Amino acid sequence: MKRVGIVACEIFEEELLKLLSEYDNIDRIILVSNDSSKEFQRMLESMYSYEKIAIARELCSTRFLKRQTPLEVVVNILPFALHLYAEDIKREVVNASKEIEKHVDYILLLYGLCGNALGPIRELLINKKVKVPFDVLTNDKGQIMDDCICALIGSSEKYLKELEQTTNVFFMTPGWAKHWPRLLEEKTRNVDSKRMAELSKMDVKEKFKMALGSSDYKRVIGIELDFIDKLNFRARCKEFASHFNSEIVIREGTIDTLRESFEKALKELEK
Repeated sequence: MKRVGIVACEIFEEELLKLLSEYDNIDRIILVSNDSSKEFQRMLESMYSYEKIAIARELCSTRFLKRQTPLEVVVNILPFALHLYAEDIKREVVNASKEIEKHVDYILLLYGLCGNALGPIRELLINKKVKVPFDVLTNDKGQIMDDCICALIGSSEKYLKELEQTTNVFFMTPGWAKHWPRLLEEKTRNVDSKRMAELSKMDVKEKFKMALGSSDYKRVIGIELDFIDKLNFRARCKEFASHFNSEIVIREGTIDTLRESFEKALKELEK
């Protein structure tokens, strides 16, 4: 009986659901219950029968999460926008990996460098003595992907090619299209009442300027995947772009990077 552990950012909900659905040999999916996993739990329950999924309320002991089938996947979803604070994302990714390692044979992190907030994540996990084999999303050269944008647009080269045309661009993935308002909420969570009153009078463009230091987005690039609700995705891109009077460009995305990383995990289990 083998298990793959997946530690994933909430931004990858749609892509992770699609990835798991491609493997009929996955006998059971175990989802770690937390605030960030509620939407993914709903998505799982709408796709799979009750017998195929399990919700783990805690991961304190292996005897409470016994292996039952030949191939199982344990999924731990972490909050969107952790990358805003480098220490937060490092701490949470390490903690999630340490929490899940005693239940799995391999850990796949659905993360990139996240604007370098994660930094040398491999070395960090080694130093924290994560004992099972693990990997992060990488390109065909074995380099860690810069972020979720690079992973879904296909490569760092494609990402940089878009930036060559204009650096005033906002990339919109399905996850970003769903969760971007929470970016502003997270960035302003600890402000005092006076500052909050000021924020309440700002429009979205002003809030982005305050939160990210930039809001001059000339172009919104939607990274569209073939399995998503395209009408809904494009409507969300349009709504976002309207705040900045931005041009909208749609590019075809791919989950090949996620798929290749998962295939590598499965091969590692065969050793």
